[in-house]
Amino acid sequence: MCILGKIVKSNSHTDYVCQIIGPGEAEYVPQNTDYAFGTFVKIDLNDHGDRCLVGLIYDTVLLNPDFGRLGPRLSTESDLQIFSPDYLNERAVLVGILVVGQIVDGQVQQGVPMLAATNEATVSQLDDETIKQFHKSENGFQLTYMPNLIGQTGLLARNLALGILHQLGRLMPENQAILRAITDDLKWQLHINSMRGHA
Repeated sequence: MCILGKIVKSNSHTDYVCQIIGPGEAEYVPQNTDYAFGTFVKIDLNDHGDRCLVGLIYDTVLLNPDFGRLGPRLSTESDLQIFSPDYLNERAVLVGILVVGQIVDGQVQQGVPMLAATNEATVSQLDDETIKQFHKSENGFQLTYMPNLIGQTGLLARNLALGILHQLGRLMPENQAILRAITDDLKWQLHINSMRGHA
């Protein structure tokens, strides 16, 4: 588990933007495999107690100030590091995070959380044990956020759901039967929609 970055923006109560840690900003700079599509993350809530939002990385955006600039460069890359280090910091990797629940003082709640994150909140990978905890309830396995996830517009949401189901199948093999049934149903929906020409 590693720290990925910090919250820099929200698009809604459940849709956040995280800026990934860049070179020189921390001892460990996350690699692209650390914030891959479908990665479970936690967003720390800056208050008392053990509280976090649980989310999924669903999008990646690269920011590069060099794109679209016309004319020759007056400084080389190495010169910029010395004379304008802030210029390099304008390059950034942003990831979109869809929040699917929260863990408050050890209590799991899937779905739309009551709490919201704040600017600069730390975003970290969620470890396997916490992912499993998030999908367990008193009645056994739970996946109550899946209808909301599948209901998101576009093909990415459905592919995200398929990736999550595959990931959970690996982490929680005792639930393979129900996960396989949901996966087969979702693949059928994707197949029908592609035949109809809908994304």
